[in-house]
Order: sequence, then structure tokens, then C-alpha cells
Amino acid sequence: MPDYNFLVNVGDGIENSITLSNLVSNRRNTSCAEIKFKVGVYTQEFDSLQWRKLDELRFNNQNIVLNSSDYNLAIGQIAVIIPCAVDLSLLDEYDELPSPISRKSDMSHVGERASVYFYKDKSFSSYQGEFPYQMSKVKGTFLAFDPLVHDKRMSIKTKLIFINIYTNKLLRKEKFSLNVADSNSKKKIMNSKYVHNSACIVDIRPNSNTELCFYSKDTLGIPIFISYNNLGYLSVEHTHPPAELFWRNKIKGQQLLKQSWLPDLP
Repeated sequence: MPDYNFLVNVGDGIENSITLSNLVSNRRNTSCAEIKFKVGVYTQEFDSLQWRKLDELRFNNQNIVLNSSDYNLAIGQIAVIIPCAVDLSLLDEYDELPSPISRKSDMSHVGERASVYFYKDKSFSSYQGEFPYQMSKVKGTFLAFDPLVHDKRMSIKTKLIFINIYTNKLLRKEKFSLNVADSNSKKKIMNSKYVHNSACIVDIRPNSNTELCFYSKDTLGIPIFISYNNLGYLSVEHTHPPAELFWRNKIKGQQLLKQSWLPDLP
């Protein structure tokens, strides 16, 4: 399934990079080992409806590395990386982003992911990630549960980075609310505003006595949790969507879970 990738300016000295490969991760012996494609890098300012091209890169070897610090992004601003055909003429601006190409060389399933890194000082953490193209076409809702590091000494800080990408044409920019609530009492603890095609960044102090839930009744998105301290500790976690909690009928299970939780959350 074709996917986008992204970069984000987190702030507080944390940098983000991604590494893309043109090697096919799963293929038959007789199929091509490499896929020819290039990438376009686009951003949408907080108050804009247009996607603006920041960069266009081709492979000189097997990897392309992109860094958030190279694009002068504001805190919370994202850059969307689009894998596309080498001969596609990328425009300087779009109302609606081009769809990403599939990086398959045969009928074998591939994970069209990138290595996503976050750095602070000399520490780094990474995971394999993407933003699914199908997710970028719907507004949806969001619900996730507490994956936070609980430190009794309270020396660890945690940032929730909520990545929202919506690639359909926008007629206006609306403000949405990302909320944090106590999972037991369902009492809202905090909320933060964001707009389409940005990252909502929330600083969280984990409490060992409270299990948190995170939700938006306005849009879907991908949550990334960055935990760190001043002693060189840095950890990155990303929660799986509610559908992954179910063995069968994943979509139905996700619908039931959201129907049970979201109406009772303020």
C-alpha cells in the first residue's frame, strides 16, 4: 500500500530525520531489487490552503536522508515526503497533494516505510514508520491509550507529537482540539489546538497514579511519544491504532471501541 512520510519540528532541541531506501523489502528472486523513484517534499503553512514545494530529490545511491533542520520549519510545522515516479513533473504548489507511488516490484507484500529518527544532543531513537495514503483522505477521529514512561522521580519529560495529514483540497483552515483525559474518571486534563496538516505538540508530565487517554473528535492522526531527560535518555514510542487491539473484524472492533469511549469523553 503506498504511503507518505513526514518530517516535523518538535522544538526543545529535538531534531527529526528520515531515511528512505530504494531497495525492495520483500520480493521474488526474479524481480527487481530496486525501485526507481524520487521524492517531493511539501509543506503547508498553518494559515495557508496551499501545499508549497520545499525540495525534490533523486537517489544517488540506495538511500535518501532528509532532516527537519534543513527546511526551516516552525515548531509544529510538518513536511510531507511523497515518493513519486521519476518522470513526474512536480509543481511548485498544489491544492491537493499527488498520491504516492507503490514501491513494489511484484505481487509480494512490502512495507513501504522509512526509518524515522529523533535526536537530542548525542542521543537518538528510531522506529519504522509512515503515514498511510488512505488515512490522508479522511478526517475521522482519534483515540489512543497511555504508553508513557512513568518515572517516580519525575525527571523524564514526555512530548506527544500528533501528526495530522489531510491531502484533499481544503476550503478553509479550522482549529481542532487534541485532548488528554484520565482513563478512569474520563475527566479532561488538558487540551491543545491544531489545524489540518500540522503537528499538535503537547508536553505531558506522566503520573504513576493516572492512566491517560488521548483523543480528538475532529480528525485522525498518528501519535508519537518522545520521552527524554537531561542525562542522555531518549525514547520514541508510537501507539498502534485501536484496530490492532483486535484479532478478527479489526475495523468493527475499532468502531465499537470508539463508540464506547468517545461519547463519554468531554
